Amino acid sequence: MQYIGIIDKSKIGKYAERISTYDVVLTDERRMHIYEDHAMDYDEIMNNIVRVIQKPIEIIEDIKNKDTLFFVGKLTMNILNIVVRLNTTNSKKHPQNSIMTAWIIRDSNLRKMRKRNNYIYKSE
Repeated sequence: MQYIGIIDKSKIGKYAERISTYDVVLTDERRMHIYEDHAMDYDEIMNNIVRVIQKPIEIIEDIKNKDTLFFVGKLTMNILNIVVRLNTTNSKKHPQNSIMTAWIIRDSNLRKMRKRNNYIYKSE
């Protein structure tokens, strides 16, 4: 398991009071998932994952999956989307907020995400 960093509670709206910790981790199983599903982008994802979690340009609430947020960050040519499942139940089995997956998207994909989901935070 890799410790990624701390979520800035001022950027997560109503979730700031719901989560039991601000720590974010990436499990070995989820790291392997990212590698297997996004092998061509794996190095770029891993080189930017800490920065995007700590200083996202946007945070979008996933309306399909409870307590799940998209942390969005700008890359040189594209956008990195990191899906984080928040620990709102004070789970002993999974005590941290966990990265579920991450992948690189285009501007058109981000526009679709914005339309389908709810904004939590947008940088100025």
